[in-house]
Amino acid sequence: MSGLEDRPTDQLADMIYNVLWQDLLEVWRIVRTRVDSEGAESVKSAFEGAKKRFLEGPFKEHLEVRWGMNLCMHCNDENIDKNGISYVQPSGDGLEFNQCLNCRVGILYNLVVANATLDSYNIGLGLAGQYAGMSIHWNALTPKEMDPFLPTYEVINEGQWMGTISFNDQLEARFLPFAAMTATTARGAVEPWTSEIPADVQAAIDAFKETAKEQIEVALVLK
Repeated sequence: MSGLEDRPTDQLADMIYNVLWQDLLEVWRIVRTRVDSEGAESVKSAFEGAKKRFLEGPFKEHLEVRWGMNLCMHCNDENIDKNGISYVQPSGDGLEFNQCLNCRVGILYNLVVANATLDSYNIGLGLAGQYAGMSIHWNALTPKEMDPFLPTYEVINEGQWMGTISFNDQLEARFLPFAAMTATTARGAVEPWTSEIPADVQAAIDAFKETAKEQIEVALVLK
């Protein structure tokens, strides 16, 4: 990992947003050491800069599209899996989760009359299905409505979007089930979040915390 350790923090943040390392948790572990050596505000500033460069660069063409994500901005492939649509309106519009099965990045798009605008950009952590059979994606770009819940993560089980998890400063989790994401529920509503987490999702959370504790700690700094 010496190659990573020699890189400045802003470059490490660029690598995370652009998925430029095979095992991103290795990058996150180096970033966690920078929180102690450089300070939380310095790391947060590095990620804010990386986020701006990403939004104005590789991701610019994906902020608003038609019919959701059809090409991955990283690999330019069509190996896209649509994991479900929530907050569904009578018209069929709603919030759709798409992920690239090559790069394991995901995008939540808000679909309105076939026009899709970015809601959240998600980055898969670890291997597919690593956490008790489930995959977990960090929400790297989120709408303002979700700020009170940061950091948040999407949980996917064999192509099914299970819902969203959030961690507090004590690394305690709460869960927003997919089934609670209804058209009559506001995107940032507190009410559908619960600490009563299904056993299979809890097993994934426990496995994730054991493997990705440093990532969660940095994500808490970035919120």
